[in-house]
Amino acid sequence: MRYLITGGGGFLGSELVTELSKSKRNEVFIFDNYLYGYPKKLTQRQAVKDIIVGNIKDYYAVSSVMEKVRPDVVIHLATHMTRPESVGNFRLCSEINYLGTANLLDCCLRDSTKPKRIVFGSTEAVNNPHSHHGISKLAAEQLLESICPMAGIKLAILRFSEIYGVSKAQHPHSLLNFLVDNMLQNQPVAVFDVDKKKDYVHISDAVRASKLASTKAIDSVLKVDIGPGEPVVTKDLIEKLRGLIDFGGEFKYLSHASVRTEDSVADPVPAKQLLGFECKADLDTELRKLITKRRKDLA
Repeated sequence: MRYLITGGGGFLGSELVTELSKSKRNEVFIFDNYLYGYPKKLTQRQAVKDIIVGNIKDYYAVSSVMEKVRPDVVIHLATHMTRPESVGNFRLCSEINYLGTANLLDCCLRDSTKPKRIVFGSTEAVNNPHSHHGISKLAAEQLLESICPMAGIKLAILRFSEIYGVSKAQHPHSLLNFLVDNMLQNQPVAVFDVDKKKDYVHISDAVRASKLASTKAIDSVLKVDIGPGEPVVTKDLIEKLRGLIDFGGEFKYLSHASVRTEDSVADPVPAKQLLGFECKADLDTELRKLITKRRKDLA
């Protein structure tokens, strides 16, 4: 299988590249602008054919990589992440998440570069899209759903719950990773709307779901939540982390009318029925592993 992974150098993408490159039958190409920095360790397997530096906002860069790679499957993970309380970067968020998807989709429609399938890494934030991230991702989903069936391209949309865990490209955009890193460094922490419920998907499960969605026989369009469906109140998670880390820094629970967050918990049933996927990672176990690893990295 010939794969193009946009965002292949990112938090999820770098781990997915590692997994896909285990098979000698695969050819894996990475397209990433490395906005959040280079992974500490790049996969050196033979299946990784090229690492192409480029920006998903640049139509001509996307066109060039599609002509070069001519993939069987595109796994589109390039994204701009924002925390719900961030209100100043809506333009960049829309340019990367929506315009970037439009650039990619347009290049996928040519006969010479048309893939058999697109796997789109979306987010649970589309269910109640108040943040720029959720709004732009929902618009990208709708664009793909309107065009791919007409073009004869299979489409798998994976709505990930917040992904956490250890990655070659570590960055604290997940709430859980953000909390762990800041608490370990005894930095002041402020979190909005701590009474809301969320669920969290471990990066190993996110990788497994992405791989499965790239090969599983599906109808024209598949759209499923990827998460355990086990609600966790944010305040309870924070208190658990405080105990595990022995955090002695300043902590603030905040609320503001301009910051709108909702309960957000995956429905795991469609993924089980349509994709044959279930989350396996245990939150408490993986939390301890994450804390141990990040304590070592940040020392």
